Amino acid sequence: MKTFLLQTGDRILVEASPFDRIWGIGMAATHPDAERPQNWQGLNLLGFALMEVRNQLQTE
Repeated sequence: MKTFLLQTGDRILVEASPFDRIWGIGMAATHPDAERPQNWQGLNLLGFALMEVRNQLQTE
């Protein structure tokens, strides 16, 4: 998991699920707005948690 997260660089990580508006963005990865955070239908808590872990790993 560490290697995978570090390989994502500075990309925004999302849980692209149209059914999950808490842990995910509330839309599928193929949705035109999936790459526009201002248009997400969900909170993306999982994506933000993973990005926080990635930030911690980058500072080790």
